[in-house]
Amino acid sequence: MLVVQVHHRVAVLSVAGLAFAPPAAAHGLAERYALPIPLPLYLAGAAATVAVSFALLAVFARREWRADYPRYDLSRWRLLRALASPGVLLGCRLAALALLALIVAAAFLGPQSPFKNLAPVMVWVIGWVGLAFLCVLVGDVWNLLSPWSTVFTWAEALAARLRPGRRLALARPWPARLGAWPAVGLFLVFAWLELVWPGRDHPRSLGAALLVYSALTWTGMLVFGREAWLGGGDPLAIFFRLLARFAPAEIVTSGATGPRVIVRPPAVGLLTEEPVHRSILVFVLVVLSTVTFDGFTETPLWSAIRDTLLGGQPERLALSLGLLAFPLLFLGLYLLFARLMARATAHSRPASELGRRFVLTLLPIAIAYHIAHYLPFLLLAGQLVIPLASDPFGRGWDLFGTALYRLDVGVVDARFIWFTAVAAIVAGHVVSIVLAHATAGRLFAGSRLALRSQYPLLVLMVTYTMVSLWILAQPVVETAPG
Repeated sequence: MLVVQVHHRVAVLSVAGLAFAPPAAAHGLAERYALPIPLPLYLAGAAATVAVSFALLAVFARREWRADYPRYDLSRWRLLRALASPGVLLGCRLAALALLALIVAAAFLGPQSPFKNLAPVMVWVIGWVGLAFLCVLVGDVWNLLSPWSTVFTWAEALAARLRPGRRLALARPWPARLGAWPAVGLFLVFAWLELVWPGRDHPRSLGAALLVYSALTWTGMLVFGREAWLGGGDPLAIFFRLLARFAPAEIVTSGATGPRVIVRPPAVGLLTEEPVHRSILVFVLVVLSTVTFDGFTETPLWSAIRDTLLGGQPERLALSLGLLAFPLLFLGLYLLFARLMARATAHSRPASELGRRFVLTLLPIAIAYHIAHYLPFLLLAGQLVIPLASDPFGRGWDLFGTALYRLDVGVVDARFIWFTAVAAIVAGHVVSIVLAHATAGRLFAGSRLALRSQYPLLVLMVTYTMVSLWILAQPVVETAPG
């Protein structure tokens, strides 16, 4: 009998959302699902799938990987051109801006229970989880519809009308060495808010956090310009942009005719011609480490580590230290394997370059773990939007006739969660293997050298596959507040 881990937010929101009651006392929930074979065999099978995928690529994919790939512009279709027209885009941006205003207003004016207020579910369920999935499937929707970007763009246009020839932004130059380091630090802050901050589910505190983020974003745009800040300072813009590189479509916003949607093979956007900046390398590893840490904190091993190393310390301190330690651990391990890759290829390329060349090939793993960890959360907790949309301020309204809707907890069960997690994680690692093989084929002249470069990365991916599934298979352990 295996205890399949269920994300603690799924459990709490499922129970409390049924009656829109105050938060349940339990931190987590474990559902029992009897696997047809023992867990070690599942782990071995998943690892073998990744290894066999590598072997098949080594044997059958010996040709040079071309930098170009097939593309198809959907704007050739009249209906899609109409849907992407400036008027439709303006309406979508107005709707996104109105939704942000509604979320902030509900946070301050609505009930302060997280299950009776629209703000927590819109920020954590729809905004964080749902929008990430949308970017993976469709493209960089955030860049297209972000209300913060929209407000600043309109403010710039208004300033240009009032003061012709002068810009609203100070347009200070963004130092090249700065890269995306500000976004790395701010993403860690965001992860702390999501995983540790006691006010993350308190509507008024969440509304205040949105106002702080708004002030920071608009200040950054004002000082450095919109493009510079979104390219190096805004953690959410960079996060969603990286996820969108996996999407089978690319949203091109240049030109006066409105955005164009270019269909392409999935994941090819993660293949790069040049090494990424060191800050992007660290950003990707921080994304991987924080979502892994979120799952790890619900395991008995985390409880044992916490009690042994930080016995008697508040839980928030332990979580904060762990949130700092995990990115450092991931960075150290990745740089170690980059050195092993350099040694395997007789140091034909420096380890620092190899690390920056191959790091984007790890993003499918981050996406896979995001699916495994958060999809049940989205399917269950996302239902809270249905009743809250009819009564966003808790005034007894029933605007859309859905105020009495109750969560359907039967949409997912332990079997669905486990097999979705296995499929997502194995598929994500296989895609990463394919991307790494393609990158090596571009980087090294000889197929033998390209193959040798992949041995250390294969070991890393097989190990991470097994660790990821082991984390998801652990019983959820309640964490004490404090």
